[in-house]
Amino acid sequence: MRALSSAEKAFRALFVTLLALVISTLGGAEASADGTPAAAAATPAAAPAGGGHPTVYVLLQIDAKLGDVEKMLSDHLPGLTVKMFATYRDFDSASATGNPDAVLVIPPVLDARGKKASLQGTREGKDTEPYVLVSIDKPLDGPLAGKTIGMVDLLGRDGSQAFVAQVTKDKDFKVKRVAKVEDLVPLLEFSAAQALLVPSSMMTSLAKHTRLALKTRELPDGHVGLPAVAILNPAAKDAVVKAFNGLDPATKAVLGVDAWSPR
Repeated sequence: MRALSSAEKAFRALFVTLLALVISTLGGAEASADGTPAAAAATPAAAPAGGGHPTVYVLLQIDAKLGDVEKMLSDHLPGLTVKMFATYRDFDSASATGNPDAVLVIPPVLDARGKKASLQGTREGKDTEPYVLVSIDKPLDGPLAGKTIGMVDLLGRDGSQAFVAQVTKDKDFKVKRVAKVEDLVPLLEFSAAQALLVPSSMMTSLAKHTRLALKTRELPDGHVGLPAVAILNPAAKDAVVKAFNGLDPATKAVLGVDAWSPR
C-alpha cells in the first residue's frame, strides 16, 4: 500500500474532525434560544403509576366494606386503578412508595400533606358539611378536657388530635381512632369514649349499629370540606377528571357528594 503524503494525512485528519463534529451536532440536544439544551429546559410529566392506567388512592369514612367500595369505584371509574385504605398509616405508607396519580380524601388530609384539590365534591350546592359530637342518652356538654373522643382514622395520631381541636375549639382531650365506621358505636357502648366526632350526615348510618339513644352536640366551627380529588401527576389529569365527572349519581352518593366542582 502506498504511503500517504503529508498533505493527504492532514486532509484525512481534517475530514475525520469535521465528521465527528457533524455527528455530535446531529446527535446532541438542540439548544434553546438562551443556549440551554432543549432536553434540560422542560422535564416531561411522569407516566401514570398504574402502567398506563392512572392510580387513585382513596381514604374516606364510608359505612360499607372497603372491598365492596373499591370494586364499585373500579367498575365506575373506567381507565383508573382504585385502591382503598382503612387507616391513614396505610394510606401514608402506600403513598410514599406507590406514587399515586391522584387521591380522593377530605380536604384536611390534603392540607396536612400540602396538596390542593383539583375537583371539590359538593352536595346540594355546598362544599362543606357540619360535624357533630355524638354521645349516648344526652348531648355531651361542657369542656372536653379529660374526655376521650372517637373518630375514624383519616389523619393519623397527631393529625387527628389537631383536627378535633380545630373542629371543637377545645383542648386537653384524648382521641381514640378506629379503622371502620362500624367500630365507632362500640366505643360508646363499652365506655372507651365519651363522644364520637362524625359528619352529621352519618347519624342515620350510626343508628343502624345500636339500639342506644344517640344524641348530638352541634359545633359552631365544625364545618369540614366534603371529599375532594387532588391530582398529583399532571399527565393523568385529563383521564382522572373525565372519569370522576362521569360517575353516576348512586356512586357519588356513596362518596357523600352529588357533583364535582373544578378548582
